[in-house]
Amino acid sequence: MKGWFIILNIIFIFCTQIVMAQPGQNWVDLEGKVINEALDAPIKATLTLESLPYGADIRVFKSDEETGDFSFKVKENKEYKVKVVAKGYIEIEEKIKIQSVNNPLVFRLMPSGAGSILRLDINFIQSKAEILEDSYQELNKLLKMLKEYPDMEIQLEGHTDFRGSSSANMRLSEKRVKAVKSYLTEKSVSPDRLMTKAFGGTQPLTRENTEQAKLTNRRVEARILKTE
Repeated sequence: MKGWFIILNIIFIFCTQIVMAQPGQNWVDLEGKVINEALDAPIKATLTLESLPYGADIRVFKSDEETGDFSFKVKENKEYKVKVVAKGYIEIEEKIKIQSVNNPLVFRLMPSGAGSILRLDINFIQSKAEILEDSYQELNKLLKMLKEYPDMEIQLEGHTDFRGSSSANMRLSEKRVKAVKSYLTEKSVSPDRLMTKAFGGTQPLTRENTEQAKLTNRRVEARILKTE
């Protein structure tokens, strides 16, 4: 009996090792980022993974709104179909093969056309319409997009936090979008391609009473009116 017990133990260990060694049994981390191809800015997107060939494993994840980053677990040596979808952008679909070590993925989405809104990371001197130098890089990305798409027309939309005088907020948001327009026209963009609209504090993204919330509400956005 003891001999049979030893033999059975050996068979059990051997079979366990075979199962563990089969491809697709190990879970590995897959990381990456979703960004706006035109502005090189992060995008909040929905990523759908479907294992190939039969779709036995289907999962849905989202990229971070502030950074565009995502991270999830996938099975080693498996193939997946990945669909990336974000409102206002052309969706993309790719096939990926999972290795034991994977380079970060970067999904670049292009605005889908009229109506798409691009949130610009532009900073101003507090309570003024003077653009800070750290915003020039973002403005130059917008400038690059406008030059690459010469028929594109946009509307620059200015927003402030909703606190304070509504009339003062409206005037400030108007001055700020005009400052952005002036920067672009000085770089040879036709003013006919640049509309402006001020909203003041009428369209806050959040009503939380924190400094971060106030910064979130103070923004300039570019609405694509025409692409061709």
